Amino acid sequence: MGNDAFRTISPETRLTTRRGFLRTAALGAAVATSAPLVAACGGGGDEEGGVSRVRFAFAPDPVWDFMKRRNTIAKFEQQYGIKVVTSSTWDEFAYFAGGHGEIVSTATYELPLLEEKTGKKTVTFGKYNLLRITPVTRSDTGYKTLADIPKGSKIGVPSAVSSTLVWGMFARKLHDLDFRVGGGDFELVVEDHFVMGEHVERGELEAALVIPEAAIGLMRQKKLVVMYDGKLPFEVYEGITKHEHAGVMGNNFTATADWFDSHRKEAAAFLAMWEEGIKLWRKNQAEIIRTFPQHFSVEEDADIKAMQDYIKKHDWFVDSVYLDDEWIKTETGLYSSMKETEFMEKDAPTPRFETLTAADADK
Repeated sequence: MGNDAFRTISPETRLTTRRGFLRTAALGAAVATSAPLVAACGGGGDEEGGVSRVRFAFAPDPVWDFMKRRNTIAKFEQQYGIKVVTSSTWDEFAYFAGGHGEIVSTATYELPLLEEKTGKKTVTFGKYNLLRITPVTRSDTGYKTLADIPKGSKIGVPSAVSSTLVWGMFARKLHDLDFRVGGGDFELVVEDHFVMGEHVERGELEAALVIPEAAIGLMRQKKLVVMYDGKLPFEVYEGITKHEHAGVMGNNFTATADWFDSHRKEAAAFLAMWEEGIKLWRKNQAEIIRTFPQHFSVEEDADIKAMQDYIKKHDWFVDSVYLDDEWIKTETGLYSSMKETEFMEKDAPTPRFETLTAADADK
């Protein structure tokens, strides 16, 4: 694939996109294809036979699959009188935007745009994955940070917005660089995570923002390295905020405000289930990677081992899904930084976060 294959996004497009706002085009199709599922499940997350239905859209996930295999989900559903109806999709935003789900996984930095574009007020009540999309470059470039890359160079990004916004904010605060699609100090090109590593290796890109598992094979062969001394974005963010903070989050559990306010017990039960999932991940990390290699883009034994070793050092799963006030204060401080660096409208409201406890599921 040559350079012509890269998709350059215009500034006009940038204003209307996000990870999958970028998914805007897919929204109609996704909602349309979800119709049979919605019809089969009924709409609206109602109660049926004393069981509360919770519709949840989530990207394919190894912990979820492991919980299914262990019968953990069924156990929690029975204990709390809920039924989790899932839509496994990389386009979970579309289901939420279309009103076909009560809970969705989304990133902290995406919430303002999610509310703006859907017109729905949200409540974020749980956390799951830290942001892990990070710049990689060839081992022989010597680039340690974005500031080392010559201006005008081509850099791959997975989206015009999403994690690119966060790295744009980092670039502004750390290096006074303009890092954005459709302008700025570099030529940013949008591509899929799973091909950008090869583009970098071939010299078609000087660097790329990728999820580590998409480049683990090339990293194991020492053809690519993670910039910023190997730190992932949540580790870089700690240096910016001067706080020891487990954030920025790439996946939170977010519900519509209307549903959350009338279903706090169900939301707490949902969190209790995922808290158990996190415990299973901690106890069975290597087994989960080996059992579900498709979730980590690894097939060869050497790559599976490399992924297991990498996760030990840079685990992007949270220690607990539950929020507390101190964590919320630091995490939502991201919005001040986004406004300061003009990656968020200055008058945009701060999305709502709420704490829940395990005991709330029994009330």
